[in-house]
Amino acid sequence: MSDSAAAPLAPSRRDLRAALAPHCRPSTLLALGWLLFDVAVFVACVALTAAPVAWGWKLLAGGVAGVWVARLFIIGHDACHQALTRHRGLNRVLGRLAFLPSLTPYSLWELGHNQAHHGFTNLRGRDGVWVPLAPDEYLALPPHRQWLERLYRSGWGPGLYYAVELWWKKLYFPRPDQGGGQRAVFARDGALVTAFAAAWVAALWWGASASGASPLAALLFGALLPLVVWKCLMGFVIYIHHTEPDVAWYDDGPQWAASRPYLGATLHLQAPVLDALLHRILQHPAHHLDMTIPFYRLRAAQQQLQALAPAHVQVRRLDWAYYWQVARQCKVYDYRGQQWQAFPGRTVPAARASSA
Repeated sequence: MSDSAAAPLAPSRRDLRAALAPHCRPSTLLALGWLLFDVAVFVACVALTAAPVAWGWKLLAGGVAGVWVARLFIIGHDACHQALTRHRGLNRVLGRLAFLPSLTPYSLWELGHNQAHHGFTNLRGRDGVWVPLAPDEYLALPPHRQWLERLYRSGWGPGLYYAVELWWKKLYFPRPDQGGGQRAVFARDGALVTAFAAAWVAALWWGASASGASPLAALLFGALLPLVVWKCLMGFVIYIHHTEPDVAWYDDGPQWAASRPYLGATLHLQAPVLDALLHRILQHPAHHLDMTIPFYRLRAAQQQLQALAPAHVQVRRLDWAYYWQVARQCKVYDYRGQQWQAFPGRTVPAARASSA
């Protein structure tokens, strides 16, 4: 029996979305409850870093605040997809508020994420997130840029990649050549997050001075550390969602469309604690199939999707061994041969990562 006969055809995107439609039910009450809870935890942790407590407590509070920046970002991410509440205007307001601790301009994220990433996931030239270089493109880079690419894909560099290549270049007052033009709303949203950053710094400085604590320590643990933790988490999560020996990238539009990217362009990663902390964002295939499913319904949607298309939804158990295996194998991409490779010039064997 041929492989094509053995493998069932993937259900159509229309049929799968119709089956998952009951999960696309935003609840304003649930959304506001989660938002208020996450804001309260974030504010409490940041406030603790400005209090006269031991540095160990400040370190812990700053680290937890970074995780809660990520949680608030995911709430804003859902609002940007119009999946958070039933009200479009309220989603835009709540999304901008939830994006503030991550210093993410709402309108620019909406452009790059909703339209480019979700519309053309893993299609080079349209998607702009963790796009792999071809081997010859890597070799054509100047030495310093090759070094940076090696750092980004070393396993240690996802946070730096997100901070430089996505946030700084594409989100925070981006240059005109980054796409989207120079719209007034982009400038307003950039000014909004800048004003929030200034207020954040001022509040920490004032709070620490008033309590007799060190203002510099407050800034280190209450602002810089949360942002570093956030950027590392964000870079890591988007890397592991779309980088893997069995996840293909394309530079040909018709070939990409025929690959059914709504199922194969991302992974469901099983890491229960991290998944719960990050508002179920690791249930990623269901989110990419229908981005209007709220985060508080993603787990049930993902379970149903895997039951409907078990041969096509890729599931992996996320642990450090798996992560470092991916980081070792996935450096550059041969778009003609549809194969991940090491940096030139040896080819990595196409060993399948272990499925859960």
